[in-house]
Amino acid sequence: ADSQLTLITGKKFDPAPLEGAIATADLLDDVLIFGNAQPFPGALLFRSETARDIPDHDLVEKIWPAIEKLNSESQDHARIPKKMLVAMAVLDQPLEKSSKGTLQRSVVEARFAQDIDKAYTNMGSFNVGDVPDEKVLNVIIEMIESIVPKKAKLEDNTDLFSYGVDSVAGMQIRYGLRQLLPKSTKQLPLNVVEDCGTVKRLAEYVVKQRHGEELADEEDEHKLMLQLVDQYSNFDNRSPSSSTNGQGQYGNDKGDVIVLTGATGALGAHLLNSYRQLDSVKKVYCLVRGAELQASIERVDKALKQRGLDGLQSGDAKVEVLQTSLGDDHLGLSSGDYERIAHEVTIVMHVAWSVNFRMRLRSFAKDNIASVTNLINLALRSGRSEPARFAYCSSVASVMAYSKGTSIPERIIDDPEAASPLGYSRSKWVAEQICSRANERSLLQGRIAIFRVGQLSGDTQHGIWNSSEAWPMMLSSVKVSRALPNLDKETLDWLPVDLAATALMQGIASVDGSGDGAHVLHVLNEHRRPTWPTMLQWLKKRYAFDIVDPPKWVARLEDMQERDGADHPAYKLLDHWKRAYAPERRESEDRGSAPTVLPFDMSRTKQSIAVLRDVSPVDEQYFAKIWDWINTTM
Repeated sequence: ADSQLTLITGKKFDPAPLEGAIATADLLDDVLIFGNAQPFPGALLFRSETARDIPDHDLVEKIWPAIEKLNSESQDHARIPKKMLVAMAVLDQPLEKSSKGTLQRSVVEARFAQDIDKAYTNMGSFNVGDVPDEKVLNVIIEMIESIVPKKAKLEDNTDLFSYGVDSVAGMQIRYGLRQLLPKSTKQLPLNVVEDCGTVKRLAEYVVKQRHGEELADEEDEHKLMLQLVDQYSNFDNRSPSSSTNGQGQYGNDKGDVIVLTGATGALGAHLLNSYRQLDSVKKVYCLVRGAELQASIERVDKALKQRGLDGLQSGDAKVEVLQTSLGDDHLGLSSGDYERIAHEVTIVMHVAWSVNFRMRLRSFAKDNIASVTNLINLALRSGRSEPARFAYCSSVASVMAYSKGTSIPERIIDDPEAASPLGYSRSKWVAEQICSRANERSLLQGRIAIFRVGQLSGDTQHGIWNSSEAWPMMLSSVKVSRALPNLDKETLDWLPVDLAATALMQGIASVDGSGDGAHVLHVLNEHRRPTWPTMLQWLKKRYAFDIVDPPKWVARLEDMQERDGADHPAYKLLDHWKRAYAPERRESEDRGSAPTVLPFDMSRTKQSIAVLRDVSPVDEQYFAKIWDWINTTM
């Protein structure tokens, strides 16, 4: 649609509400937000007559607080950097609009194309001048503080992702870093900000690049994994507060009180929906990251509705959304809220985690890994007659590289090499170890469950998946490439997300304080059939397309991107698919050198989780629901 902007990452947003909100300022007559096929958006600010003589810089400064507030309430990719605000002259002719008063976006963008191009050119200039080596660190701090709308002071060793540097801000920082290097320097890696992770390492990188030196090898991540386990295994073993004596206001109450994280994601939304319908559940507290409480509530409501579930009901006291910061000791809650929840809670269900496969392990520490310890400590403060139960949603990736024996066991694996070599996977391994330590050293012995979750897919009723996941993106790409790759060795081991939610609920309900170690359960679809080629034949009945070798499919998708620009979300994963399906990679797989993942043992899991005893293979009827959703949504 003409009203939607599609960034080069494939992410979309509707700029019209933001334009309307910004244009209410007395100093402006109109606003155009732009950003098609670019890494981040910008805005042309058209002066009103009253602002005719205000200098450009002053106009931007006056408008910025309102935009900063909108940024804090917007999706990350819709945030407008301050340097992308362009003060424009009073219009001689009004902007082109339809009879309904909406902008004719493509016409207006063409009219001001030079101004838009200049904005992106200037974005790379931070006016840093000639910066000596010893000043590079301070300049980078100033640069990042100008990009990230945060009041906290940025220290040399602050983790940049914890500070608020997302992928969009990372691109902006990379623009700025180029100004600190000679023009003859080779192109900066796309992931330079993620790879360095702190201001100190970014400054070291820049200085070494200036002198033609290589940055020292990254720290030993296996060693770091073990260090993080030690660092975050500090548990609050105090008894519940003396006012409750373990039997407080809620000690004799019947019914579960759930503390749920991740309710804005697919699995979390289904967990919330199921828990709120149970008569045995008195209350569900949803801990949600957000700048403002109302924004957090709206995110949960939207997550439910996007998945075909009923939204939050006004006046429903059973569900309470709380704005939190899970990396803080008390979860960013007021002392009153923290104590109230701690005294009531019977089950902590921890699902929230940053799904960013570019982040290094250390970047998961402050907000993600710390959250496990902080939520375990919340469970330990329960005022009930017995300790709360704690459920951690891990991933099969935490042990995917395990290679001993004939299957991956349902137990904690102490070897850090068992995790696949992504920061995400390693962070999940660390979290499992922390849960295991808590089981050994705290009052939660026998009351902790770790769920290693496999590939989740659309729900059984509607087929609604996550539009940002790789498989739906790949399938949706058929609409632009008219082709799909022949992944002949790929199995459809997909588990519907609503069944996974039921599995987690049944799994934590089975935890009764018995057993020596933490309960490790494998939540996945163990069927090795059907395979990808079978699914392609199902799709051929519904859509005309070619089946081609993976490298040819990637090439065709690249050709379509060059023709169309970045107007389909599948283009976002082109680089990933190029690496995965390059001809030389394909040849090595054909020679049998690709790593083999052992099957996951599920014998104990099936004893505890009834719904996983009867999981069917993916069939054509279920796939049809997924395809109908993809075809109408993506």
